[in-house]
Amino acid sequence: MKTTLLSREIGYGKKDVAELESASVKVQLIYDKTLFMLHSHMPASLWDATFAVPYSIISSLYKGNGDGGTVFQKWIQGPSGWKCIGCERHCLEKGESESSTDVSDQRRTYTFHNGRRQSLILQAVIWSLFEKTLMLHPFLGAEAFLDGDDLETISAYFVPTYVNDVRFRELKKPCKAYTDMEVRVFQEWIAAPDLVLQWDGGLTEGRWMTGVYVNQTQFAGLGPYLKDAAGKRTYMEAYVQ
Repeated sequence: MKTTLLSREIGYGKKDVAELESASVKVQLIYDKTLFMLHSHMPASLWDATFAVPYSIISSLYKGNGDGGTVFQKWIQGPSGWKCIGCERHCLEKGESESSTDVSDQRRTYTFHNGRRQSLILQAVIWSLFEKTLMLHPFLGAEAFLDGDDLETISAYFVPTYVNDVRFRELKKPCKAYTDMEVRVFQEWIAAPDLVLQWDGGLTEGRWMTGVYVNQTQFAGLGPYLKDAAGKRTYMEAYVQ
């Protein structure tokens, strides 16, 4: 069943907003601690091969420290409640200056990152840690990397994500494959509500997604959008009903 909107506004109940406000911060903290742990233990060569972005750049994708904009988490209100499928943050990595005999004409190169691919890899790592912690929790005791609150947050809001599709084939569950990246990632497919938007620009059909902005580990607002079959986004205004 599709919901039709006659304007670029979409309403959220007070209960949903309160839940997203709390959950988004908890999810962000798990992103941060996992990324820090990986950087502390992975050899530099493995880090480069996996994430392809220096830690000084990718860390800003998740910490939301306000230096270059907010983190944009992507949420879906599916059949089993709110689920976070990843996050983004657009930033530029400074490169070497282009050589020129004229010092005043030297230009620095930049590499653009939106954090989407790195976020998916991080999701897979977090889900793997989650499953292994649940299995070994009685033996880990207080030494577990993920504590009880982390496990509850991941169970409630994260989506099963792996580096192969074996588990999904075993469970006969649909998944979405991300193969255009350094590490292939497979994520459980969560059905988002269908939406039809009738506005000045015409008629747009797609899936209703909810962006949640987090800055300095604080909830910074909602950014709902309609995502069409080609992946194009039409952003909308959010209001509390």
